[in-house]
Amino acid sequence: MKRSYCRLRTALTSVLTMIVVLMTPAASVAEATPKQRIISIDGALTEIVYALGAGERLVAVDTTSRYPQAATALPDVGYMRRLSTEGILALQPDLVIASREAGPQQVFDQLQQAGVEVQRIDAEHSVEGVLHKVEQVARVLKLDDQGAQLRQQIRSQSEAALVRIADQTGPATLFILGAGNRGLMAAGKHTQAQALLNVLAADNVIDYQGYKPLSVEGALLANPAVVLVAYTGPADHQAFSESLALTDAGKNGRIYAVDTSSVLGFGPRIGSALTQLVDMLYPSSQPQPSSQSQPLAGAE
Repeated sequence: MKRSYCRLRTALTSVLTMIVVLMTPAASVAEATPKQRIISIDGALTEIVYALGAGERLVAVDTTSRYPQAATALPDVGYMRRLSTEGILALQPDLVIASREAGPQQVFDQLQQAGVEVQRIDAEHSVEGVLHKVEQVARVLKLDDQGAQLRQQIRSQSEAALVRIADQTGPATLFILGAGNRGLMAAGKHTQAQALLNVLAADNVIDYQGYKPLSVEGALLANPAVVLVAYTGPADHQAFSESLALTDAGKNGRIYAVDTSSVLGFGPRIGSALTQLVDMLYPSSQPQPSSQSQPLAGAE
């Protein structure tokens, strides 16, 4: 009798367990399982995915995703503002993470209609904006602890760089996007470059909006104290040195090449980018080595 009772209780327990599983909404089960086939659309978001340790879950990225090197080996779904529904669906993603700057919106609507989860991430161009991006991506990937650690790292690096310029007057700065056959493309107002200069308390010598060609005469008239030239590949100093030679920046050797995705991406490398740029724009703010410190061998 006792054995029969035990068998009956075991059977009832099994039945109840099955009922609970069957009654659990499919969405709840899906939410508990991290997505494993992710497409990231926006270079900064791709960097965050890798920084959170989830790079192996990426199956494709967009053309703005140039860092880290592993991202360039993944399939490319095209430019983030000219996406194709068919091209994305062909890669069978279960999650698409995209900034709100990506589009067209119709593509994301069609992806959701096809059953693909789409998460749009805010893209404010500031240090706080980067921290918010990390928080959002970490939440979507269910990596909240890793996200908190990354946020702390970014905040510490950024604050350490910016505290050095708290009481200083920013230099007159010209920001150029890759000089080449198109000539000098200078960054004006309402650009990511302007947002970067705002963070650095630097004065943009260009008054117009957007990116426009800048003539040699225009560069001389603007006469920047510092020039930042952003590249996506190796820097070609010859392409711009002659055009800017007669500016204060050219005369004083203050024309610097910087990596576009690092300084304009507003991704997890923002802290190191700000450290580099503060050194360039505010050389007097560089920490002085202690009396016990020695320069590295071969350092200039």
